[in-house]
Amino acid sequence: MSSSSSSEIPPPPPPAGAAYPPEAAAGWFTALPPGWRPRARLLWRQTKAAAKLLGPSAKLLFQIENHTYAYSVAASVILAFLPFLLLQITIAGMFKSLGSVQVIFQVVRDYLPAGQSLIINDLKYLSTHHQHAAQAFSLLMLAISSTGVFLPLEVALNGIWGFHRNRSYVRNQGVSLGLVAACGALAYISVALTAAGQGFAGHLLHFLLPAAWTGAFRASDAVLAWCVMRLCVLPATILGFFLIYWWLPNGPVPAVQVFPAAFYAGLLAEIFRTVFRWVLPLLDFKTVYADFALPVTLIVWGFAGALLLLFGASLSARGIARMPAHLRMNLPWRAGLGHHRRQADETKTQPAP
Repeated sequence: MSSSSSSEIPPPPPPAGAAYPPEAAAGWFTALPPGWRPRARLLWRQTKAAAKLLGPSAKLLFQIENHTYAYSVAASVILAFLPFLLLQITIAGMFKSLGSVQVIFQVVRDYLPAGQSLIINDLKYLSTHHQHAAQAFSLLMLAISSTGVFLPLEVALNGIWGFHRNRSYVRNQGVSLGLVAACGALAYISVALTAAGQGFAGHLLHFLLPAAWTGAFRASDAVLAWCVMRLCVLPATILGFFLIYWWLPNGPVPAVQVFPAAFYAGLLAEIFRTVFRWVLPLLDFKTVYADFALPVTLIVWGFAGALLLLFGASLSARGIARMPAHLRMNLPWRAGLGHHRRQADETKTQPAP
């Protein structure tokens, strides 16, 4: 009895620093689930295929000229951000929609990585004091800063798509103002829909929940408001990316080709917003820049967002980002206009045999 029990006791582990015997390693491999080797090989092949597809577009993030464009875009976004929000609040005031104003403040709290309270207080002050002067100056700053945002983006997108001619300054100014107007309309429509959806969801929740559950109303209202805001703001973000990808390049760009890239770029922007907030405390800009930490944070945030936009444009131009087969509805698809143009240019420059 004692001999059988002693034979079932496992051997003691080897001392620290000693190598495990081969039979122990073999036992570790046999403990893995059956069929793990083919699954591991399949995962490795899929990883290599994804790296091969995304690699050329990821290289754009490390090119010097794209960094120059992204920094220019980030600085101009900082100049245009507060005037753009102030005009949104002005439009909401014209429609006497207090709910839309609250939604704008909610979007600022949720989307900005830092300085939310400071910006909200500035918006409240500017919208109540010197209102007409602030509105006129906001329009002027949007007209100036929109060129700073969309001019470098046009040059970058033309390079991605293989278009060798850029628009003149006057034409770029017209396209930029058109994009600002379209994106502003999209933003306000999403804000108005969010305000209406939050009001409807709140009334429905109070109708369905018993009156004794009034303590749960506050938490449930906050969760519902957040969900409704996400459902309304995300489509506006995707459509904003789509308009930039479609209108801004100085050449024919098929809408059916750029929409999937805009869809994926909008989803990546949501992921980037969350990840940037997690990483921001590790960067600790306050220690290095003190009172200048907020503008530095916003510039880095805008710089990374501009690179993300260029990454999505590269996926679109290379024909990588496509709609699923069951959603294409037999729409015409031309993969990689920029690729075809570059091939044509290379053929022209090759010497005749």
